[in-house]
Amino acid sequence: MDNCKKLIADIPANSAEFFTAITHASAELYISMHVLDLKDQTAFPIKSNEFIDKFMKSSSSLQESFTNIMVNLACPESIETIKNFTILSTLPERLKNTNVISEIFHGKIHGWSKAIFVRIGDEKPLRRVLYLVENVNAQMTKLEQEKELLEQNRKQQNMINALMDGYTSVVCVDFATGKVEIFRINDRAKNALGLTKELPPFKALAEKYINTTVHEEDREIIRKVIDESYIKENLQVGSSLSKIFHNDIGQYVEMKVVRTGEETTVFGFTNKNSEITEINDKIYKDSLTQVMNRKFFDDKLASCNCQAVVMADIDFFKEVNDNYGHQCGDAALAAVATIMSSSIRSLDRVVRYGGDEFLISFKGISPEVLKIRLEQMRAKAEKIKLQDYPDVPLTMSFGGTYGNGTVSDMLSFADKALYMSKKKRNCVTLVPFEEKN
Repeated sequence: MDNCKKLIADIPANSAEFFTAITHASAELYISMHVLDLKDQTAFPIKSNEFIDKFMKSSSSLQESFTNIMVNLACPESIETIKNFTILSTLPERLKNTNVISEIFHGKIHGWSKAIFVRIGDEKPLRRVLYLVENVNAQMTKLEQEKELLEQNRKQQNMINALMDGYTSVVCVDFATGKVEIFRINDRAKNALGLTKELPPFKALAEKYINTTVHEEDREIIRKVIDESYIKENLQVGSSLSKIFHNDIGQYVEMKVVRTGEETTVFGFTNKNSEITEINDKIYKDSLTQVMNRKFFDDKLASCNCQAVVMADIDFFKEVNDNYGHQCGDAALAAVATIMSSSIRSLDRVVRYGGDEFLISFKGISPEVLKIRLEQMRAKAEKIKLQDYPDVPLTMSFGGTYGNGTVSDMLSFADKALYMSKKKRNCVTLVPFEEKN
């Protein structure tokens, strides 16, 4: 009681009520609370308990009291930490440039706790400190939850990085909110989407991506694959699928869809043009002429929509082979194929259909432009001079059809037009495509 009177006497009069209020509040907030006088080596309990009081009475010094209390309060893994923290002789140095120091430890009785020293007054050397032990289980539980959440996010990020290694654009979508998070994006997609800091909802962003960067023929299938209902129906959490499509300039792009959670899906995009072109070259390119082969027509092209199909062949090709040999014939085939492939756009296709017959499919071309383009090819073929066979005359005949249909449906019309051209040789014949009812 004398210690209490002395303590209060040292506090300015207008601070006594405040001190009383702090005392009452501490009863709820703290496990224990003591005012220590480092000079007199005494401790005044503001809040204590029988366990603490026992060690305070049985110890020979203030330091021994606090060491015994904290060692017996703390779990084994926290003993060394809390012993070092409660060394009173080092407090003046530790509180030299601050008013509060604290240490988290794990207690046997109260679980996660925080030990705190608070400077009282500005006396030099340091004389009085407030020592508190606070129950911080709630805060630590929250912290642990946040750490666990961060760890989950880190693991998910690592998983996404592993799944999306090599993908130049990666986005995560929360279907529950429509929110989109961009992990990385290439410049071409960024410019096409005109991205700002405030991203639109997923559906709006996806539609813009499809309309600006996906080739028209592939838009519907991409819309289907990225639809929420399709993903939830066809992908279990943790599984993925890949889809190859053409971008707006005809290059191959791979889209990978990974369902990472009940409501979250990650989409990755990367340019596969070189890789797939190399594979296609091995499978679908004619080794002699370096244009696409008949297998490409059967597997890929026949079912595609186009606006014109042309059949072409070399006039009197049998006589070229018979009179000058097959090596000359091969040179002629390679030369005319070069003319045709150099005269089309990236979305058009040249196929060696068989022997000396070639098929050309055109996208978005008018009959007038088609006629000009074919006449240019015919004129170039007429001027060919084979390196080892300069005296061999070469001409080509072209028969084409224009309209709107699949390549396979339009083929017979182009074939008939070629038959008409073969009656004259070295000419171009065009007929309109008439879709069957």
